[in-house]
Amino acid sequence: MDTDNDPMNSKTDPRLSPSKPSSLVLEDDVTLAKAYQRILESLGYDVLVAHRVDEARALIRDKAPDLMLVDIDLPDGNGLDLMAELRNDTRGRFIVISGDDSQRAAIKSIRNQAVELLLKPVDLESLRQRLAPLASRTSADELAETGGSVMAVRSGWVHVGRHHALSALRTAMSYSAERSRGHALITGETGVDKISVARSIHERGRRSGQCLVIDCSDEQGEIGMVRIFGQEDSATGEILHKGYIEQAAAGTLVLDHVEKLPAEIQSRLLPFLDSGSFRRVDGASGAEATLSVIGIARSSHTTDVDETSLRSDFLFRLAQITLAVPNLRQCRDDIQAIADLLLAQSLAGKSEGLVFSQASKALLANTTWRRNISELRSVIEQAVAATPPGMEVELVLESSKSLSTEPQSEIEKWVGTTIWEFERQLLNATLTHLDGDKEKTAKTLGVSLKTLYNRMNAY
Repeated sequence: MDTDNDPMNSKTDPRLSPSKPSSLVLEDDVTLAKAYQRILESLGYDVLVAHRVDEARALIRDKAPDLMLVDIDLPDGNGLDLMAELRNDTRGRFIVISGDDSQRAAIKSIRNQAVELLLKPVDLESLRQRLAPLASRTSADELAETGGSVMAVRSGWVHVGRHHALSALRTAMSYSAERSRGHALITGETGVDKISVARSIHERGRRSGQCLVIDCSDEQGEIGMVRIFGQEDSATGEILHKGYIEQAAAGTLVLDHVEKLPAEIQSRLLPFLDSGSFRRVDGASGAEATLSVIGIARSSHTTDVDETSLRSDFLFRLAQITLAVPNLRQCRDDIQAIADLLLAQSLAGKSEGLVFSQASKALLANTTWRRNISELRSVIEQAVAATPPGMEVELVLESSKSLSTEPQSEIEKWVGTTIWEFERQLLNATLTHLDGDKEKTAKTLGVSLKTLYNRMNAY
C-alpha cells in the first residue's frame, strides 16, 4: 500500500507532547486507522500512525508511546512478532486487533506486557469505552498507583510514590529527558541516590551515547583539564587523548560533586554549555559535541547548594532545570511502596518471592531513615540475605539513631525543601485545586494578581 501521500503517514506526525498521554496506531487499512485516530484524539491522546511494521518499530523506540493499537497481519510482517521483539524496550500497553480468534493463545503467550485482544469488526463505541479509563493515566501516574513497575524496578525509587515532591521530580525528569542537549542540576541530601535520577533521565531520553559519571573532586588541576576536555599535540594537531566530553558524545555527562569542580574548569566549560563548542588542552582549533550535562550537588536540610564554590555564570548555564530529590522524611506515606520496590530489586534474578513481616512493616512506618534511601536499601538487603526460603523478611536496624522519638508533624514533612521549592509547590497545588483560576489563587495566597504572574514566570 502506498502511504507516501497519506497525511497520516508517521513521517508527518508532530513530536509528542510530554503533557499528554501518547499512542500509536499500527493498521494498514487507512480508513480504520483514521477511525482509531479520531477516537484516541477525542480522549486526549497524542496519536502517531504507522501502516507498516518497520514504521511502527522506529516510532515505538523513538517516541515510547503509552498505548499501542496493533493489527496483526500487516504488509511487511506480523504485529505479534513486533510486540515480542520490543517487549523489553517499552513499558506501554498493547491492544491487539485481529480478525482471527485462533490467535488468542499466541497473544497470551507474550510476556511482560499488558495485552488485550479486540476482534474485527471492531465496534468503535466499545473501543472508546475501553480506552477511556486509560486516557487519564500517564506513565508516571501509573507507576505511582501500582507501587512500581518493570521500569521502576530497573531504575530508581523516585518512580514510586504519590508525594507531591516525587510527582514534581518525575515531571521535571520527563521534561529534561525530552531535550537532546538539555543541561540540569540535581540537588538533594546525601543518600537519596541522585545518580540514579541522572541515569534515569539519560535512559528516558533514549540517547545513543553513554551515560558517563565522573567525580569532580578527582578532576583537579591540569590533569582534570585533560581528562574532561582531552588533549592534542600542539605541533601536529593529533588527538592524544579524548576527554570525557567526547567520550559521552550523543549521551550524558554527569558531574557528581559538581560544587567541587575547580573554577578554571567551570570557566572553560561555559562555551560548551552554551553552544557545544570546546577546545582540547593544547588544541589549536575548537571541537564540538552534542550531549547533556547534569550536575549533582549535595545539599542538606540546613544548607542549599554551596553557590560560593560555583561561578554564577556556570550555575546559570548548567541549571537550565533544577531537580530537587526529596528525602525519605518527606515521603513517609510512600515508605512501604518504596521498600517493596527495594525488596523486588534485591530479589532480581532469584526465583523465590519474599514479603515483609507485620513487624517489619511497622518498623518501616515508624523509622525516620535519616541516611535516606542508602540506609533503607542496606537494611533490606541484609535482611533478605538472612531470610531462609519461605520465611517473611524481618528488618533489623543497626542503630537506634534512625528511630523517630516523636511523631512527625505535617510541617516536618517539608524539612529538606528549599523556600523557593516550597513556594513553587504551594502555588502549583493551589492553582490546581482552584481549577486554574488565577484570581482566586492570588486571593487565597494573599498576593496581588501581578505578584502571582511574576511568581509563575519565575517558577
